[in-house]
Amino acid sequence: MAGSPTVRRRRLAAALRRLREQTGLTADQAAKEIGISKSALSRVENAQVSVLPPVARSLLELYGVEGEEVAALVQVARDARKRGWWQAYDDVLPDWFEVYVGLEAEASEIRAFQPQLVPGLLQTADYARTVIRAEHPDAPKEEVERRVELRMRRQTSDTPPKLWVVLDEAALRRPVGGVEAYKAQLKRLAEESEQPRRTIQILTFGAGEYGSMGSAFSVLAFPEPADPGIVYIETRAGSLYLEGQQVREYSRVFEHLVATAASARESRDLIQGAIDEL
Repeated sequence: MAGSPTVRRRRLAAALRRLREQTGLTADQAAKEIGISKSALSRVENAQVSVLPPVARSLLELYGVEGEEVAALVQVARDARKRGWWQAYDDVLPDWFEVYVGLEAEASEIRAFQPQLVPGLLQTADYARTVIRAEHPDAPKEEVERRVELRMRRQTSDTPPKLWVVLDEAALRRPVGGVEAYKAQLKRLAEESEQPRRTIQILTFGAGEYGSMGSAFSVLAFPEPADPGIVYIETRAGSLYLEGQQVREYSRVFEHLVATAASARESRDLIQGAIDEL
């Protein structure tokens, strides 16, 4: 299986940028040598677009790459142009979120902090439906259901990532969708907390202040060393994808949140306590 085309595109982009820099060529010089525009090469190197295999081959040859390495990277270019399952939801999937879903599909580990909501990978359909309606109040019912379907489809991976979630207690106490939907969501959280490769911790109100208050983020790791980690931050206007040093910084913030939050066992008790209070 080729894996996520989004991850393949990102891997190839990093390789092409690194190889060009090693040759000492500027982006303008490399683009002119193979007959494409500088802006087109920039989009390729920033993983904004997939590169045609013949263009990838021309770039690799220009950079002095030979033999099996060329064949391997050209195959990555082919894989990067395949459609992911999520592209069937193009009608409700904005470009900025399509990138995240493609990365999520191949992540081996996701560490997520949420101050207000249960994250999408742990939501029930009713909870998701209520959140989506609140976010898109003017959307017709059919669009809402498509968005719910997409969110549920994201939860059905054959190789689900290790998931470590820290939730502010506010997310635990907010009765999204009314009592019955809220209770069902809490039960889902309780069940997930018992599953292997699932860790859920609650940052109680009693913890006081902490780093990243009010700012949700996710740190994604991938199984291949060639695919470095990434931080995802979502806003109403789009999203941010951070790499390198910023991944290490957010990883440290997450470690602090883990240390500040109730333990996994204590958190299960807190979730069950919230259920019992209903």
